Amino acid sequence: MFLSVVFFAAWFLSCQGGHTHQHADAAQTAVAGARYQCPMDCEKGKLYEQPGTCPVCNMDLQAVQTGATAQTYVVALATEPAAVAAGKPVQLRFTPGIAGKPGEAVPLDVVHEKKMHLILVSEDLSWFDHQHPEYNGTGLDLAYTFPQGGQYFLFADYKPAGAGHQVEKLPLRVSGPAPQPVTYAAARATVLVDGYEVSLTPMGGKWLTNKALHITGQVKKAGRPLDVSDFENYLGAKAHVVLVGLEDKTYEHVHPDVQAGAFDLHTTFAKPGLYRMWMQFQTEGKVHTADFVLAVEE
Repeated sequence: MFLSVVFFAAWFLSCQGGHTHQHADAAQTAVAGARYQCPMDCEKGKLYEQPGTCPVCNMDLQAVQTGATAQTYVVALATEPAAVAAGKPVQLRFTPGIAGKPGEAVPLDVVHEKKMHLILVSEDLSWFDHQHPEYNGTGLDLAYTFPQGGQYFLFADYKPAGAGHQVEKLPLRVSGPAPQPVTYAAARATVLVDGYEVSLTPMGGKWLTNKALHITGQVKKAGRPLDVSDFENYLGAKAHVVLVGLEDKTYEHVHPDVQAGAFDLHTTFAKPGLYRMWMQFQTEGKVHTADFVLAVEE
């Protein structure tokens, strides 16, 4: 991916912010010939020779297929009706498969309480949604209604059992009146959502490529800083964050931890340009979505 985002212990899966996992520790037995990888692929494809825990997110490493045994996974999207129209219900069916092995079932692991996280965005990235299709025994179904016409991208985020984390980018055209595309004239690193002010601050004050950026995410209400560790867990994490590159539609789905009452992360952008970021967190039973525009310089 052009967007290379590496979230250290401060970000993936909120392992210190009230979110716990069962760990492999010494009790996990190594499988002969197996390699091990973080189920959320924190380190972008890095494999380990022995079981253990991810140094980034603290989740158990999982045995994955490598070499001649590796599989290429794909997701087929079917719609009913076939022609999708704005404002009309449609049934979306996502069927994971293995390239070259038609009809072979692909069991999925549950990651953050769901077998699949589905991120939907409009082509101009002005519109965003986060859904969870329900498993039907062979595929996953979602009843949905698109609000407007136009081009959309659907990111099917899932993990086959015994394999690494997978993302399939699926384009979908929806008929009907489409809004005028949004253009982004300026970056936006502070936003207001449902009475909360959410601010992202990179160390040094600039968003730059090819260097590790230390970023603090602070949340205030009525001008008073809040301790985000007091927020409710949302799908097993203190927050979910999605980043999509405006030009190439590169995608990352990550989960923040808490440091000193704020969200804290390290990240590296490999390519300059505009990126859209959505941060979702939950208080008093309601999910809030803060959306940002990040202008990354060379």
